[in-house]
This record gives sequence, C-alpha cells and structure tokens, in this order.
Amino acid sequence: MEILEEKTLAKQIFKKYSVNPRNWNFIISTNSIRDGFFDANVTNSDESWQLKIDSIYKPSPIITGTKLDIDPIKMKKTFDEDIIPFGYRKIDPPMFMNMFRKISEEHEMLSKKNTDYINRELTLMLNSMDPTVPTKGTDYLYGPFLYTNKNLIGKSSYHDIVSEKLASNIKKKIKERYPGYG
Repeated sequence: MEILEEKTLAKQIFKKYSVNPRNWNFIISTNSIRDGFFDANVTNSDESWQLKIDSIYKPSPIITGTKLDIDPIKMKKTFDEDIIPFGYRKIDPPMFMNMFRKISEEHEMLSKKNTDYINRELTLMLNSMDPTVPTKGTDYLYGPFLYTNKNLIGKSSYHDIVSEKLASNIKKKIKERYPGYG
C-alpha cells in the first residue's frame, strides 16, 4: 500500500478523474473512528481511495491517502444512488443569473418556508450539468462534497488497518510541521 500526501495524492486522483470525470463521489465523515481525524472516500466506478484529514475546519489540512485494493462494486453499494456526482462543472452565467433571479423574486415566499426549495433548485441545476475535465481560463463549480456523520470506513479489518496507517502518517506529518506540539 502506497501512502500519498496532499499534492501527490491530489495529482493522482485528478489524473484518474481526467480519464473519466463521470460517477465520482467525495464523501467525508464528520465522525472520526478512534484517532481524532476525519475519514473520506473518493470513489468512481473503477476505484476507491481512502483519505485521512487532520481537520475539515482549516483551509490547508494535512491529508494522506491511498488507493484501496478492493472491488469498487462493493464500495458503490455503500453509497446512495441519488447523490449528485462529484466533479467540475462549467459555470454558465445566464443559468446562474436566472436561478438567482427566480430565488430573489420568490424570496418572501421562501422566507416563510424551509430551504427545501433552494436545495431542489440547486440539485436540478447540478444534475443538468455533466462533470467535465477543467481547462485553464474557464470557471467551474467544484463538488459537491458530501459530509455525513456516518463513518463509511472501518467496516472491515482491511479498512481498519489502512485507517491506522494513514492516521500514523498524519501524526508524523504534524510532528514534522509543528514540532512544538510534541
């Protein structure tokens, strides 16, 4: 198992994403297993990556991860089919302006209701846009990231071992970057 860190990990996953930008999911658990870190899965129909993140509350977290040696079909069964796939979506300014205008015009009605309407509009808009490989000089939406309080990692001894190795790697990185934290 090769453990990769932030930039190398991002390059590897982006390289795989660029080959086929469809059907990716990026799911982050807001409950850590035992180590105090956050767990994430990045999956598509062909592969799965397990990540460990030191914090979801800072702009530049320490992240380690590895590609999992498991059948992606097993991982796919874990996720809800109704989730909007993760990816880069090209921004269409007129579409956004129309959506914001519609929401603005219906603001008073919306303020008396919950946010289901806005969520529905955003979901419809995102589902109408296919994920794509980004090119320089073009604006994109990036996501969505699904945050859940369920921890999807650790359902097997294999995941536990990977999780422990990633946590150990993060602890080592924290000591290297912040030696005063001991």
